[in-house]
Amino acid sequence: MANYDFQNLLSPLDFEHLVRDLLSKDLGIELSAFTEGKDGGIDLRHSTNKSKSLIVQCKRVKNLSKEDIDKEFIKINKINPKEYYFVCSKELSVEMFDYIKLVFKQWMNNDDKYIYTRSKLNNLLDSNLDIHQKNYKLWLNSSTIFNTLINQPLFQRAKSLIGDIKKDNVYYVKNDSLNKAFEILNNNQFIIISGIPGIGKSTLAKLILWEYLQKGFEVIEIRKVIECEQILIEDSENNQVFYYDDFLGENFLKYDVIEGRSNDLVQLINRIKNSKNKILVMTTREYILNQAKEVYEKLDSSELNLAKQTLDLSSYSKRIKSLILYNHLFYSNISNEYIKSIIESETYKDIINHKNYSPRIIEQLTIKLNNVSVEDYPKEFINSLDKPFGIWNKAFNSQISKGSQTTLFLLMSISGPILLSDLRIAMNNAYNLTKQIGLDFRPFDFQNYLKELENSFIKISITDKNNHYIDFLNPSIKDFMLSLIKDDIQVIKLLISSSLFYNQFAYTTRYLAENFHENLEITENIDKAILANFDNFYNPSKIYSTEKENIITINVIQKIDGLKYYLQHTKNQDVISLFIDKFKTINLRSLFYNDEKKYIEFYLDHIDLIDIEFESILDQVIENISWYDGVKNLFILRDYNKSLFEKFVSNNLDRYNNKIKDSIIKEIEFIDSKDGLDYFKSILSVDFNLSKYTIPIEEFETYFEEKETKIIELEKTNEDSKNINVEIEKIVEKIDEEFDEDSIFKMEMFEKE
Repeated sequence: MANYDFQNLLSPLDFEHLVRDLLSKDLGIELSAFTEGKDGGIDLRHSTNKSKSLIVQCKRVKNLSKEDIDKEFIKINKINPKEYYFVCSKELSVEMFDYIKLVFKQWMNNDDKYIYTRSKLNNLLDSNLDIHQKNYKLWLNSSTIFNTLINQPLFQRAKSLIGDIKKDNVYYVKNDSLNKAFEILNNNQFIIISGIPGIGKSTLAKLILWEYLQKGFEVIEIRKVIECEQILIEDSENNQVFYYDDFLGENFLKYDVIEGRSNDLVQLINRIKNSKNKILVMTTREYILNQAKEVYEKLDSSELNLAKQTLDLSSYSKRIKSLILYNHLFYSNISNEYIKSIIESETYKDIINHKNYSPRIIEQLTIKLNNVSVEDYPKEFINSLDKPFGIWNKAFNSQISKGSQTTLFLLMSISGPILLSDLRIAMNNAYNLTKQIGLDFRPFDFQNYLKELENSFIKISITDKNNHYIDFLNPSIKDFMLSLIKDDIQVIKLLISSSLFYNQFAYTTRYLAENFHENLEITENIDKAILANFDNFYNPSKIYSTEKENIITINVIQKIDGLKYYLQHTKNQDVISLFIDKFKTINLRSLFYNDEKKYIEFYLDHIDLIDIEFESILDQVIENISWYDGVKNLFILRDYNKSLFEKFVSNNLDRYNNKIKDSIIKEIEFIDSKDGLDYFKSILSVDFNLSKYTIPIEEFETYFEEKETKIIELEKTNEDSKNINVEIEKIVEKIDEEFDEDSIFKMEMFEKE
């Protein structure tokens, strides 16, 4: 049974929105919100005809006096509605209840039904579960209900997500972008959320994940396409939503597009669309998406654009921007003196209308003030919007130690969350080098550095194995660190020479050192590190957004693949020879199709340097075929040298045909939807028209027909299965011309007790 203390859980605006939802349902009408600046004290109203209107007054107050009621009477008497409802966040004494009925008797007909108190509102929440569920600012901030929820198995696996939502939900303002997202997802089962840094992409994505979590979906974060593919193969029955944050970040552009693996993403999207119970949510920065389109034409297809939701400033009306600012100020821990300085100077207007308006900058300026005085706070706010990196630049250069700065450099080189124990090892490894370049950095001050950085630059969390891990507090800090590092040759040299982990070295070499790939001093450092450490490089434990911790091994072909681009830059013959020699030690027959593809691509790129016969590679790839992905790897070889391919196949035709046929039949058996069958058939139609030795697609018609029959029969038995679509909530918003930001930026709107 609900028993919420609305005074402590909701701001005045959030309380008003809750009352609007509850009374609209209870009275069977649609109430609209109005502001004091425009409508003389009306909070909610039904009807545009003031002489016949129904007025609702919302009072989120700790104390209510008769004087307060008398003041409200003066306002309501001027409006003279047909009916008047009084809603209070607290319980009322019998005396106060009767006094309200007496004062407003001409609009209440002396009836108790016109007065709503805390207990009546809680009863309405119990009776309207849909309203109760969507008002998660209530129950996420109620320790009793939250603890009950978090211990349910499905929610237990998404603790990190729920923790983020619990922390951030108070700042969120409902707007039509969430509805648009679900329209796209209901039609496509995947969405690409793009926008400028800090505009709210991740916030929207997490709210989407939250809705699916409540519908019984398992939330799974992925960092690579192959991770999702593997789960789809192993678990096709469960409802799952995959979250691919920053899917066009540097890893995709530097690894997938350049190496021709971007097609895997398009195939994954098609696989998701052809499933019945899978959802894919992706985020990216708009400028990176535009760059990727130039590199990879399939990302510019009408099919993908259909499912793209761009978040830019046009997505935020003046009302939405005002409420985001209001929520951050109200729910922050900054004192009322700072809020008062924003209000009295009317700086809130400049913030709302600023060309660089960003929820992330607003968040930073309302969480950590960095010793800003009350008098300077409005000016500091505007300066930070004028120069977005200014927040971090000031804190980095004047408010943290040199040791903490170096800690951030090392964390940046790792490019992802890392266990504190692994970070400590990386710091110890870098210690001697930092002394050589004059950095004041001491590993035994590790704890002090973390304390100095926590909640300003980094966050520290706990994995499912109860180990602490560290990550950047938000993406804008990572952007700032990147701007510092990419042109600093001394830092680049430090990170290259001190890299202990393979992913740290590959990321630093390939991306952070990108501006120095033609610099002899840097390439010599890279060469030296490769020759000395290639065999010793390993990866730290991997941390997922679900706080799951896994040990990730790395084999020789993965090491070669991650660094093969560097062979285009190095002139060091020892490095080239090392790569070739290591490649020759790989047992191709032991590789799964994804690593097999890496092997084939490297072999073809350096075929003149590798004394392995083309026919030998063909023979092993054919023998490896199990799923159709292996056939696609084989076709890479076919497209490289068709004459040798056809000659080899003609001499091994039975084995070749049997392997391909078995893989196709296996793939057909795995497919569980009519759309999936049609999609796979379309792939075969393209692939199998390219070689006279491949099996005619007509040979598989019987298998397709039998599988389709099974799917139809299964669908009939599952007609009552749960619908994966999310119901779209109607959001009634006032147009900007009707909204007056002055009405909410008043000190009485920031009273918390």
